Amino acid sequence: MAKRIFFEAIEWFYNAKSSEEEEYFKKEQTIPIRVEITFDDVAVTDIDKLTTGTSKTKIRTLLGDAISFSVVKSSSDHKRKYFVNGEDKGNPQGLDTAINEFLPKLEYINTKIRLDDVSKYKDKNPIGTMLSGVLTAIIETSQEYIDFKKQFTKLFDNAGSDVRKELDKLGAQVELFLQKQFPDYTKVKFVVNPPNFTDLLKSFDISVNDGIETKAEAKGDGMQRAIMLSIIQAFADYRKKQTKGGTFLFMIDEAELYLHPSAQRALKKALLDICVTDQVLVNTHSSLLVADNNDSQKIFKVEKTNSITNIEEVVDLEKINIIFDLLGGNPSDLLLPRNFLIVEGKSEFEFIMTIISRFYSEKFSGIKVLFAGGDINEQEPTLLAVHKLFSPLAGSDNPKFPFF
Repeated sequence: MAKRIFFEAIEWFYNAKSSEEEEYFKKEQTIPIRVEITFDDVAVTDIDKLTTGTSKTKIRTLLGDAISFSVVKSSSDHKRKYFVNGEDKGNPQGLDTAINEFLPKLEYINTKIRLDDVSKYKDKNPIGTMLSGVLTAIIETSQEYIDFKKQFTKLFDNAGSDVRKELDKLGAQVELFLQKQFPDYTKVKFVVNPPNFTDLLKSFDISVNDGIETKAEAKGDGMQRAIMLSIIQAFADYRKKQTKGGTFLFMIDEAELYLHPSAQRALKKALLDICVTDQVLVNTHSSLLVADNNDSQKIFKVEKTNSITNIEEVVDLEKINIIFDLLGGNPSDLLLPRNFLIVEGKSEFEFIMTIISRFYSEKFSGIKVLFAGGDINEQEPTLLAVHKLFSPLAGSDNPKFPFF
């Protein structure tokens, strides 16, 4: 829950126009909700990507010579305030519109989101924005679509068309009835406009054949989750190839949900590919998504203490403890460390970890230190559990070092 609160705070920052009682700290509405996000390293090229000159001017005026700015949103009025170098810039007219264009589009996939929520076209959500932009770019250059529009015009706008003649007859009949109520000269003509391409998207479905072809919504939860995340990856990948594609911020709640371990690894690789141009935030209980290192990733530990959620970055030396906890916190679950130190109490644990951190963070970063809680009776079972599990793996390159 603590991790999700962070995601919900970002979503609230983007979308909230009001706040429910449940969103307030301990449901106490006298304590306002306040979210502040800072955007660093704003480059000239970032501003140049904006499509309107007005938006570019608004952002440049806000920043001046600065390269970062902060945005604060409070539940007192649910409006934004902008700060540059600590100076309150307020909310100048038209700046929100420019900032909305400047900020990455948010796509938040929480555990309540179903495939139907993502795969169905809605022109106001980020998936709709991506889908419309991608497919419009494809279809507008299609000769078949160009020919279709010409044929449509010929069918409905050409006076010699049989369809146009029938529509005009119908319009003449409506004129007669209308003139009985409004005798002044009144003309009625039925005009059939070419179909808006985004309207066509509202009727599409996704079918999947995994031996039996059905609509994707009829598949199992694991398949639906995989399809949903694949849709996002595909749209992001295609948009990445377009020079004027906007950036996106993807937040995925419990990314491993319903996914087989091999699918989790594949998902992480795909999300890392997206990170070339966009930002991805994932919360997880999966050791598989945490274990492998990558230059573009950062790992944070989220803990709640006295109802306060704290988030801190995890360095490599601490990551092994995170994975140990994710695996269940039991020696029989330890699969990753190369070496083990088993000590009696917490003081020895803290002492040895401090020594490793200060002097041997690189050389001995693969050591997992276990302590028996000061209970001598626990030491032997702990050692035996490690010995039994890892004896087949022990060798010159993978020794075990149990200590008492």
